This record gives sequence, C-alpha cells and structure tokens, in this order.
Amino acid sequence: MRQTSVTSYHGARKKKTEPPDKSCFFERMCYTLAMERLDDLQYDGLMLYQDTTCARFNADALVLCDFLRLSARDTVVELGSGTGVICVLGAAKYGARFTGVERQEQLVALSRRSAEYNKQDIRFLAADVIDAPDLLGRGTFQAVVTNPPYFTSGDKSENASISAARHDAGDTLDGFIRSAFQLLNNGGRFFMIYPADALTTLLSSLRIARLEPKRLQFVYSKADTNALRVMLEAKKHGKPGLVIDPPIYLNNPD
Repeated sequence: MRQTSVTSYHGARKKKTEPPDKSCFFERMCYTLAMERLDDLQYDGLMLYQDTTCARFNADALVLCDFLRLSARDTVVELGSGTGVICVLGAAKYGARFTGVERQEQLVALSRRSAEYNKQDIRFLAADVIDAPDLLGRGTFQAVVTNPPYFTSGDKSENASISAARHDAGDTLDGFIRSAFQLLNNGGRFFMIYPADALTTLLSSLRIARLEPKRLQFVYSKADTNALRVMLEAKKHGKPGLVIDPPIYLNNPD
C-alpha cells in the first residue's frame, strides 16, 4: 500500500502526516512504496533514497558532514558510505568530488539512485573498505571521510544490514585507518567520528598509521553530560599540533 509522509532531518527529527490531496503537491514529500523511501534532506532541494529494512543514516552523519573542511578542488572518498548521505550533502555543500565505498550492495544501489535523482556526479562502489586502495589507487585523494561501525558490546540487531553498519567486527578501526592512509596523498586529511570514550584508542591507532591528529570536536547530547562522540581531523605525515574546536550540543535549547 502506498503511503506518503513529510520527513524533516533538521536535528534528526522526523514528522509524518496523512497523505495530501492534490492541492498539497507543492509540499516536499517523502514518498514510501513498500519499504523504500525518498527523504527530503532539507538542503538545496536534495533528496535521499532509503529502505526501512536496511541501515539508515543518523545524526552522526549530519554532524560529521558539517565538520568537514573541503573545497571544490578536493577529491574525497567516503569509506563505509552507507546510504550515501555524506557524499550527497558534502558534494553540494563543498563542491568537492566524492566517491563512496560501501560493501552492502543494496545501499550502494540506493545511493546511486539518490545521486541520479539529484543530478550529482558521485561514484558509488560496492566493495570492502580494505580493497579500496587496490580499486581506487594509492595516494589519489585529498581527503577521506568515515563514520565506521564502532559498537563493540551490547546486543546486535537481528537485521543483518543494521548490524553490519553499526558493529565492529574486531579490527574494523585499524582496517579503516590503514585504507585511509593508503588512499590519501601526502598531506591529505582524514575525517571521522567515533565514540568519545574510545578517544585514546583512536589517537593511538592514528599515530601508529602516521595520520597525525590536527583538530577534534566533542559532540554532546546536552550540557552537563558526558560527550557522546568525538570528531577528528588528521593529516597524513602531519606535524604534531592539535586544535580543540568548541563542542556541539545536539539538544541545544537555544
């Protein structure tokens, strides 16, 4: 049965309404057919295909996209691109040329449809992250972006797509970091988001891989709570020197 709903991703909130009549077609809608949705990203008219039976993006992807520092001259690869939301938004916001690498073929198919719908020249590749340097070339990108699977405890989702997108298989972090190093040119930048309580592990892994941490920013649910995530920018073969950006509060009353 066909359903129609309005979806807002401002602050990762969603709102649904009853199917509109013909007088309401001027509204930007999220069309649902079976389990597939076309969601309004509320930025420059961009839309994104998602499937409710697969992994979908969350607030991590949105704050990471805003954390990026890119220009139209940059070539960028996202490792574990999922629904393609960072590639779609990032290409529009920064003008950079994005490539997405994702092992779940159904998510790659949805991402390609989103790029086509938005008339964007984004390449999405169905491949494992560790194979990306062989497929895309070593030292060929100015930036690498990733929001990797990072849950190491707790019950896994019975949904295989969601579980693969969220749960660390044991060596996920090191695999993503090794691939990022190989894909980057000298001086290239690596952007990622990770649980804040695992920051020491992340910093250690980056330095071992010769990716020097240069900038980080903590993400909080609200004031007077522990940080949920940390976003970090590292530089291939960079010199020591770290800048701490002001924190982000997801539920800021202001």
